[in-house]
Amino acid sequence: MPKLASDRGPRPSFQVLDRTFGILEVFTEARPEWSTTEVARALNLPVPTVHRILAALCRLGYVSQHEDSRRFRLGAGALSLGERARAVADLRPIALTPLRRLSDASGETALLTVLTPERDRGVCLERVETPQPLRLSVQPGRQLPLHAGASQKVLLAFMREDEICRVVSQPLERFCQSTITDPQALLRELQAIRQRGWASSYEETNVGVWGVAVPVLSDTDVVCAVGIAGPSPRLTIDRVRRDIGFVHEAAISISQAMGLTAPPVHASDVSDVCIGRVAAHERGYS
Repeated sequence: MPKLASDRGPRPSFQVLDRTFGILEVFTEARPEWSTTEVARALNLPVPTVHRILAALCRLGYVSQHEDSRRFRLGAGALSLGERARAVADLRPIALTPLRRLSDASGETALLTVLTPERDRGVCLERVETPQPLRLSVQPGRQLPLHAGASQKVLLAFMREDEICRVVSQPLERFCQSTITDPQALLRELQAIRQRGWASSYEETNVGVWGVAVPVLSDTDVVCAVGIAGPSPRLTIDRVRRDIGFVHEAAISISQAMGLTAPPVHASDVSDVCIGRVAAHERGYS
């Protein structure tokens, strides 16, 4: 009788994953450095196979190789991945109270947004909705590209330069008239976000919706975005100036509870940003 597919062992793609994670797991505190031959012997794998996987992990930054000894150890990519995993695992229970305070203070829906594992989209991890009858309803798990919306843009602005270039080099999908779809315009926007410490959006992902967001940062990466979103009829310059302070307070509260940081925010150009958003919407943002 022919074997079923499930009886024939792992498919090649899953076999590569099994071997890759097996290789990563040999690096321990007790034994942080390995040669290719030692890894192959420990896992009973062919040396060429281990060499190819280690070379790929080295290119991605998950392992590094000493120039003289040619031995491998975990790299900055693995450390950053572990740091992000710990942060995201702890985020929800820590963030919920600050998000509730933020929603109460601003009168808008408060959002906690993180990067997807592929680091190509933002995903809503948690939200607290305002009781106001006119409000933005966002379900946890909703994903959006990183070039559109305040929370997504503030994540993108504080990512590594090579990751920003990768995102900007891809086609930038238009969701609304104000979505930024020109790469150079997006790069200028990201630079401005880094300088002022917060991001804003006006009808970039949904018609009639505006938002502001502030990042929470580790020493090496952006961990999450804290933001609010609401209907555009409630958008005023005075409200945005006030609400940026509320969002920043929530980001600081979350960051301090986790040993992270939130950058300082500069709200002196709120008028220019808000007027620019509305003007861009009226003339069509490209």
